[in-house]
Amino acid sequence: MSPTIILIRHGEALHNIAHDWGLPDPSLTEKGIEESRCLAADLEANFPFAQDECRIVVSPLRRTLQTVQYSLQWLRDLGVPVEVRAEWQETSSNPCDIGQDASVLQDEWPDLDFSSLDPVYPQKIGLYESSEAAYRKRATFARRWLFQRPEKCIVVVTHSGFLRRTVKGPKYKNVEYRTYKLVEDEEDVHLEEISRGAEKL
Repeated sequence: MSPTIILIRHGEALHNIAHDWGLPDPSLTEKGIEESRCLAADLEANFPFAQDECRIVVSPLRRTLQTVQYSLQWLRDLGVPVEVRAEWQETSSNPCDIGQDASVLQDEWPDLDFSSLDPVYPQKIGLYESSEAAYRKRATFARRWLFQRPEKCIVVVTHSGFLRRTVKGPKYKNVEYRTYKLVEDEEDVHLEEISRGAEKL
């Protein structure tokens, strides 16, 4: 049986408040850090899965990594692994959506698993190029990867632009989370929404 998927958008970051897409790989704001801490309390109080049933997957951008740090540390403390994967990065080729080299990230986040990070990262080429066709192809790749996983629950921290290509529904707000089941048909694997927030988590 395929896992339950919890998709989370990162907390407020510097480019969100400045509307400056030229900021390179921006960090969370103080508000974004506080939002993430509030998210941690909400998730921990309502989380129905055992730690050995779960995995955390995160985009390699700074704001998503920090969101994991402040919102999912309680799961990490229980031994839930964190896997950094390039397909969950944001879509555009603006400086705010281009991350740091893997070596820099590994030095800063030594306890995260970068072994599956595509070696082309942070280049916006191939699967990661800035085009609508590439976004859709990457979303299909991401859904199929999730579908094949053995865990009962995967928590993914990612970005609004990529979420828009991955699932149906209104735009995600900062630190909003929604829960999905994976459904396969003859054409593709789809994420079918189960709930929003703590409702029926």
